[in-house]
Amino acid sequence: MRIFWLHVRNSPVRWTVPVLVALDLAILFLRTQYWVGVWPETGAAAQVPAYLLGVLVAGAAAWAAAAPVRRGMQEQLSVAKVHPAGVDGYRLAATTAILTVPYLIGQMVAFAVTARTFPPGVLLWFAYALLGLSVTFLSVSLGWLLGRFFGGGFGAMTAALGWLFVLALTNFLTGDFVVVTGRPYLAVDAFTLAVRFGCLVLMAVALLWLPESGRRSRWPGQGLVSVASAAALMMLAVVTPPVTNRPVPEGEGRICISGRTTLCIWQEQEKYRPLMATLSGRIDGLPTAFTPPPEVREFGLDARHGLDERLGVSPPHFYILEGSPWSYGGMISTEIMSSTFAWRDPACDWGRMSDADQLRSDAVLAWLEAYLVGDVTPDYSTDAPSAMQQAWASGRRVAAERPLPEQFDWAAGEVISIRGEYCAKR
Repeated sequence: MRIFWLHVRNSPVRWTVPVLVALDLAILFLRTQYWVGVWPETGAAAQVPAYLLGVLVAGAAAWAAAAPVRRGMQEQLSVAKVHPAGVDGYRLAATTAILTVPYLIGQMVAFAVTARTFPPGVLLWFAYALLGLSVTFLSVSLGWLLGRFFGGGFGAMTAALGWLFVLALTNFLTGDFVVVTGRPYLAVDAFTLAVRFGCLVLMAVALLWLPESGRRSRWPGQGLVSVASAAALMMLAVVTPPVTNRPVPEGEGRICISGRTTLCIWQEQEKYRPLMATLSGRIDGLPTAFTPPPEVREFGLDARHGLDERLGVSPPHFYILEGSPWSYGGMISTEIMSSTFAWRDPACDWGRMSDADQLRSDAVLAWLEAYLVGDVTPDYSTDAPSAMQQAWASGRRVAAERPLPEQFDWAAGEVISIRGEYCAKR
């Protein structure tokens, strides 16, 4: 261990730690803070800096890998009693440890913030933390490879650009390598994580057998074999999908709020229970002209979720996207409108619905969304047709300008009028 700490104390990348820590925490808190209070979102948010700062980490690792070349120590190392792979092993371990510190500090800070309420699902945070750790190791490995191959400042610049290339390539090939959210219906795949770390271990072994830049190999083809092996292992590590769907939980795996519509969320989303209770109370207060569905679950809480919704197979559901009340309020509003107007009811002839009546229903939908959310200014933008946007704006004006009893009278009147036009009386 003394030799390892000696390399740590003398590593040229140790001065990057304060800068990387500051950047890591800035990304963590300035990008968004909806992750606070939800373990999987906390872990996912704290591992995002691993992707973004991978540019600097790869460059720093390349600079450390080329240190013997810059200092003109190739000859001393070549005649040393210790095998070159042993020396490089200590240097690579020290570089990896130093460049991992900022990431671990970011994860610990994120952990401390969410641990104040300590909701369920801490193991999901741990899995995302390991996923980000594998990304950090990967960026170090890439930097070390290119630093040994090119050496000096050019190697550092190539490594930084190489990391950007890896992100672009994996996004093009799979689109799954970069994980930015920890939605509750997803979890880090244990097999993928094991494959990644296994590839990284084998990749580290291959890196230790790289010949020094400008120095002959100990045996023919050593450099080519080492580079090819490291590159192949890197590709295997990045193309495996990192997350997978979680099984549908039963019993304590969900939190349900009873009312005219039972609203169910994942237990990891415990911090949204008060908001769901408020929304449930608003649904209970709707006029009797509205017919809410008996139950709406957060996505993933029903085995049928994810089936083709155009065929009407997927049951009512909603998402909580980045903590936005407009995400779940909007989807629940859509489910209530679908149940109220019975779009698939054979007793209704919606095929002959006029454009004017369609816009009237759009206005009711916008009013319902604003009523459930308790706000009239959406946090999203849309490129919907102008006529539809005008209808939405008129519905929100009703929510903003009229007393609640008048809003209810208007909304109930519109629902009864539209249904009466296209549905047979029961």
